[in-house]
Formats: sequence, structure tokens, C-alpha cells
Amino acid sequence: MGTSSRIAQQISLALRDLVAVRDEARLRMHLLSLEGRTRLGELETEITNFERQLSARGDWVAEQVVSGARDLTQALVELLDTSRKSGTTRVRDIMHKDVATCHPWDTLNRAAQLMWEADCGAVPVVDEQDKLVGMLTDRDVCMAAYTRGLTLADLAVHSAMSEHPFSCKPEEPLTSLMSLMTTHQVRRVPVVSEGGRLVGIVSLADVARLAQAPSAESTEARSWVPGVLAGISEPPPAANHRPPS
Repeated sequence: MGTSSRIAQQISLALRDLVAVRDEARLRMHLLSLEGRTRLGELETEITNFERQLSARGDWVAEQVVSGARDLTQALVELLDTSRKSGTTRVRDIMHKDVATCHPWDTLNRAAQLMWEADCGAVPVVDEQDKLVGMLTDRDVCMAAYTRGLTLADLAVHSAMSEHPFSCKPEEPLTSLMSLMTTHQVRRVPVVSEGGRLVGIVSLADVARLAQAPSAESTEARSWVPGVLAGISEPPPAANHRPPS
């Protein structure tokens, strides 16, 4: 094969690869983040300019054509690799780190104040080392006051909280958290370190907001949210009522 034939083949292969990767990027556009879509638009412009130069400059040397095509192809490949790596959303990607908490010895009046100030329906309960020991919801507060006939200032958090709450780790995939919500019918999941220390919290509302976000990370949440909501809303086999004490 002559030199001119080999050069022509190199150019043909380089352009073929560029077109193939560009087409894949277009197909995967809905999985890209907003930043990724912006970058894809910039690369599309570069490819258009490259094609114009290729058609307008007959004296453009083959090495420049092959090098330019390969550079653009590599840039597209790196963009796609980024979208693939970000496909698995972790709990740490969505959790809130600034969490309102209370202690077992606090009064329910203090816990209710925290819920009011933080505009939340539940607070994790931690010990002196910030280790998770329970979970207290606004419903727990109301039921404790109703069944015991005492003021919130006369009731301690430990008397109304749920002990041994379900939790997850920051590095766990978001799908595991959503499965936990569905299985145990909980809307809020505290996030703990390996040592049990509270490091964050994720609510069903956080997952729902992620599902509506125009990003690659929203794909899993979008497909899971209907099932999670249905599972949480399913009536339990038997209601467990805490008797008055």
C-alpha cells in the first residue's frame, strides 16, 4: 500500500471514530449534567469548525487532519467517561450534613422547638459522642403528649423516640437507601460513619427533588421514586400503638 493510500486510510479511520463517538455522546446527552451538556455543545462547535476547515483547505496536511480528529475524539471519550462514572449516585451526593439533633435527656418541648426552627418533621437523637441512638418524629411527639396526658416540658425524648433506627453509610449507593425506605416504610434516613457517628440525613423529599433535576444523577432517582412512594404509603400489616404509661 502506497504512502498516500495509508494516509487516506488513517484520515478515514480518524474521522469515522470521531463521528461514532459524537453520535454516542448525542444519544447519551440526557444522562449528562448541565456542565457536561455545555461541554458537549462546545465540542460540537469545534467539530463543526474542524469540518469546515477540512472542506475548505485542500492543502491541509494529513497529520493535522488526523491529529485534530483524534483530539476531538479523545475529548468526547473523556466526557462520556465522566457521565458513566457519575451514573451511580451515592448517599453522600444527596445527604444534608447540617442536621438538627437532640439528646435522649432533652425534653420533647426542646425537640419540638428544634423541628419548628429547622422546619423539619423529624430529628435524629444522638449521645455525647454524636452517635445515633434514636429517631424522633413530630408524630412521636404528638402521640406521647396525647397518650400520657403530660406537657411536652414534662416528657423526655428517650420516652418517645424510636430506638435502633435504620441508617445508611455515606458511600452506599442511593438505590440501597431507596430500598431501605421502601422495605421499612421510612421517609427519613440518618447517615452514619463506620463508628456510628451521625454525619448527615436524607429524606424522601431530597430524593424527589433529585429526580426532577436535569442531571445524570437523577436517572436512578426518577425510576425509583414512584415505587418508593408506593411502598412507604402501603398500610402496615398491624399498627403498633404505644400504650399510655
